[in-house]
Amino acid sequence: MFRLIAFALLGLFASRCASARAHIIPGRTFDRFISIWLGKQNYADVVNDPTIIELKKQGVLLTNYYAHSHPSQPNYFAAIAGDYFGLDHNGHVRVPIQISTVIDLLDWRGLTWKAYLEDLPGPGYLAMGSDGSTGNGAWDYVRQHNPFASFDSINLNGSRLLNMVSFNEWNQDVATGNVPQYVFLAPNMMNNGRNTSLAHATEWAREFIEPMMNGSIRNRNLVVLTYDEAGDEEGPNKVMTLLLGTSFGPNTKGTEDSTFYTHYSMLSTLEFNWQMPNLGRYDVGANIFQYVQNLGSKVLVPNKDPSNMGKVNNDASYTGPLNSKNAGKKIPYPPPNLGLMGSSGLAVLDHVVGLWNIHAKDDSPYDGNGTLYDASFPPKYVPQTPFIEEEEEQEHHHDHDLHNAREEGP
Repeated sequence: MFRLIAFALLGLFASRCASARAHIIPGRTFDRFISIWLGKQNYADVVNDPTIIELKKQGVLLTNYYAHSHPSQPNYFAAIAGDYFGLDHNGHVRVPIQISTVIDLLDWRGLTWKAYLEDLPGPGYLAMGSDGSTGNGAWDYVRQHNPFASFDSINLNGSRLLNMVSFNEWNQDVATGNVPQYVFLAPNMMNNGRNTSLAHATEWAREFIEPMMNGSIRNRNLVVLTYDEAGDEEGPNKVMTLLLGTSFGPNTKGTEDSTFYTHYSMLSTLEFNWQMPNLGRYDVGANIFQYVQNLGSKVLVPNKDPSNMGKVNNDASYTGPLNSKNAGKKIPYPPPNLGLMGSSGLAVLDHVVGLWNIHAKDDSPYDGNGTLYDASFPPKYVPQTPFIEEEEEQEHHHDHDLHNAREEGP
């Protein structure tokens, strides 16, 4: 009897896994987003690496892409939260629950996601680091390259926490066809090049990426191979970023794009592609990857250079609640600008508005213009954009796209 029940439950689990595998919410240009993060190298060195030269033939090289600060951790925060809140170190921090991230946007849209972290000891692991598989006597996994662990909106949510997994689960998900639609991949300290070399990291990346290019992950995917920060800490923090995948045609492969981008561009591109609301922070005003915009159904916000581009080096963090100079002080987190319209044409996420509505009349540093900030050019607080109620419109987009979710084969 118990054996029959066990087999029934196993069948139900398999059925649910197959259902999850088949449920794909289409984007304007791509249906799956995969970011792969390598560590601390100068742009000029990376683009002259033989492996990158070969990979470039299969994708688009972004020749004007910048990280935000040093050391590495602030850049990971920027890519998922639309701000790094003055962070200027790699130490342990906890960001309060009212600070939303890309995960809130993905959940709103109904998109699956996981963060795959090489040598993570177990799902939801929150310590600063761990020994891994290399046996080099140093930490192989480090929390500073896992921004999801630091946000209470993620680490206090059990189901979200369990989406922080090791590379073992990546291999399983690829084999079973269960790769989610948003993927964050951080190799260990050997394979990201920190404890080895530029050549080691790029060769690892090539071996990791090529199966995706050859059909192991079906449908239109966008792979973003990037570096968290430049090797030179005296500006301008330019990093190599290469767009790869199966979501663009042969005429795009082997080309270069000189549009200005930062790690915030990942957020704005995701919002545009899946027609999602925004976070009301520096995600609004960040340029969208141009090829995504070119293939999208319509251009809502044209790309442009920041007005203060020549005044900022992105080599040191501006002040904020996570800045080491403010340790022990109760510095408030800046309120999002609740009136901003993002790259998708939608307003700030309703959940964010609900959390911050009490501060709707407070000044905010987010003007939506793509202005750059660093220690030498700190953010300026300005009155918020008048708020436009858009709850019904967000619900319409959400329900419409869930209804039109298509199926993906095994």
